[in-house]
Amino acid sequence: MKIDEQFGHHRSMTAIQHMAKMAAAMASPARLKMLEFLADGVARSATDLAILADVQANTATTHLQVLLKVDLIRVKKQGRYRFFQIRDEVVGDMLEVLGEQATYLTHQQLPPPHTDIAFARSCYDHVAGWLGVNITRSLIENHYLEEQTKGHYCLTTTGETFFNDLGIDLNKVKNSRRQFARACCDWTENKNHLGGALGAALMSRLSDKQWISKNADYREIFITAKGKQGLADCLGLSL
Repeated sequence: MKIDEQFGHHRSMTAIQHMAKMAAAMASPARLKMLEFLADGVARSATDLAILADVQANTATTHLQVLLKVDLIRVKKQGRYRFFQIRDEVVGDMLEVLGEQATYLTHQQLPPPHTDIAFARSCYDHVAGWLGVNITRSLIENHYLEEQTKGHYCLTTTGETFFNDLGIDLNKVKNSRRQFARACCDWTENKNHLGGALGAALMSRLSDKQWISKNADYREIFITAKGKQGLADCLGLSL
């Protein structure tokens, strides 16, 4: 028996080579900083990213080309202008895991729970931090959400009623090409929060209801007075 057969399924060499290219693309503090700023799903210009990453404009362009080449980001064109956006929530999840591991390996303390970034932030297009984890916990405790398999959630019958009553079009969410309800590891809480198409729909609805507002420049999310009352009423979440 060949040695690779002893280990069953394994990635192709092509996949391994692409993984190596992705790792090399992220092996730059400036490029990681750009990815971190793009992790909220908002499209930003090269000029903005140059300022945020503290690099010259021409250097930023070179960094962005590297990230584009390995499909970590994508370009969004508006007329003559080009904006850059993280490819999808999978890349956002990967950055969350990297942040968690970096904190563990360097023995750094996690951001205090009361800081904005640890309390509530966007992870691509869903709610993360203490708020995201506790919304997910409340959904499970109220029997609206169940862990189906590792890394995935499913809605219960009462859960479908809950999300419909909240004003979320579940048919539209279920017909999305994305995974329906992913369990995304939260790097500041070391627990899972709700991601996927359902997590994105929930964050969008909370924003539409003006229960949360988002920092335009970074990933922090703020809860409004209306949101505190709403989350207490519908999920029993004390804020």
